[in-house]
Amino acid sequence: MVDVVGMARTPRDDQTLSAGERQTSRRRWLPIIAAVLVPVALGALMTVVLYAIRPKPAVTRTGPAEVAVVGDLKGREGSVLVVQPRTTDQIRVSLGTTVEVVLLPGLGETVESASAGILAATTDPPCHLPAICGFPGAQAWAFRAVHAGLGYLKITFGFRVCQEDGACTITPYVFKPIAVSS
Repeated sequence: MVDVVGMARTPRDDQTLSAGERQTSRRRWLPIIAAVLVPVALGALMTVVLYAIRPKPAVTRTGPAEVAVVGDLKGREGSVLVVQPRTTDQIRVSLGTTVEVVLLPGLGETVESASAGILAATTDPPCHLPAICGFPGAQAWAFRAVHAGLGYLKITFGFRVCQEDGACTITPYVFKPIAVSS
C-alpha cells in the first residue's frame, strides 16, 4: 500500500506529458481508489449480512409478577384488636375498642399514645391471641379508644443514649395512625 501511494505521488514534469502519459497517470490512481473502496464496500456488505442473520432474543411473556404484600398482623377477640405493626398504614376501630400493640422489644422499646384524648393507655394485658403474640419475648401495650377521631401511637425502637459531652443518639420511632369512629 505504501508503494502504491508513493508511486502515485512521484513528481512529474507536466510539460513533457503527452496524451499517452496522462492515461498512465490516471491508471496510477486506480489501484489506490480500489484499495480504499473495496474494503469499505465489503465491510458495509458484511455488516448488513451479519445484522440480518443475527440471533434474535426470544420474547417471553409472563403474567403479572406476584409481589408479597406486607401488612400488619391483626386479630380480634371480642372488643380487643391485637396488632403486630409492620407498616404505618392506618387502622380503623370503633369507640370502646382496646388496641393491643405486640412487639418483640429490644432494650428500651416502647409504645405510647401521642393522642391521649383519643387513645388512653391501659394496663398491659397478657397475650390475647397466641397466633400473633405467642412468641417468646413478646410484649403487649394496650390502649382504649375513648374518643372519636384520629389518634397516633408512637412506637419507639430503643432508647436515647447521651454521652458525657452532650452528644445523643437519636432513637428511631414511627407514628401508627388509629382512626376511631363512633
